[in-house]
Amino acid sequence: MSIAGPATSAAVAADRERSDRLAGRLGLAGASLGIIAGFLELDIGPDIRDWVGGKLDTTRLGWATIILSMVALAAVRALRGRTGRDRVGIAIGLLVPALVCFTTVGRLWYPPGVLLLAAGAIVLAGTRRDEIAAAYTADHWRAALLIICGACFVLLGASAPGLTAPLGILSGALVLSVPRLASRSPRAAWAALLAGTLPFAAATWWSAVTPLVAVIAIVIGNSVIRHARSARASPSPAEKA
Repeated sequence: MSIAGPATSAAVAADRERSDRLAGRLGLAGASLGIIAGFLELDIGPDIRDWVGGKLDTTRLGWATIILSMVALAAVRALRGRTGRDRVGIAIGLLVPALVCFTTVGRLWYPPGVLLLAAGAIVLAGTRRDEIAAAYTADHWRAALLIICGACFVLLGASAPGLTAPLGILSGALVLSVPRLASRSPRAAWAALLAGTLPFAAATWWSAVTPLVAVIAIVIGNSVIRHARSARASPSPAEKA
């Protein structure tokens, strides 16, 4: 029995490593094709409207596709060797762009969308129930809500007029980076949070939605950064021992 236990654990770990490698390859291919689709929409979107879902504003939606594909690419890069509740966040980072970009780039998103959906599903399938349960903590819910705010900024930017469009997309990308920055540098996280909310909210002050999302993002972001700082300050169990 003492041999069977470690052998079984090793087999499970090996299976997960294989599935993660497959998910990584699918995710890398999907994210790369998604970035290419975004640039195609930017460059020749008006000439292939049937392929981009009949979109009129191909510039903004192209940039939105590129940004969300880069989010998926970051999730792929974060997958290697990850265990525990982080896997759920990685799966979300693959699945959300996969689903949202079906509305931004039309048929061009079919191949990358299917690849990213498959990658996210494989990551979730290789995640244990206790790891999924551990993801449903207050800290992770705060980060998830902040990510939703960032995605809202990207979509609002994609539909905004004039120069506020790229500003909104960039703002969304900055807000999306806050949870990751918070665990490394609270100051950098605060800089990204404020730079990602205040300028776009000021530029679209006449809209009730954008300032409201900005206020919500700042409140949630403050909580994310504060809890990340507390986690860094708290000694680990090994340090306590």
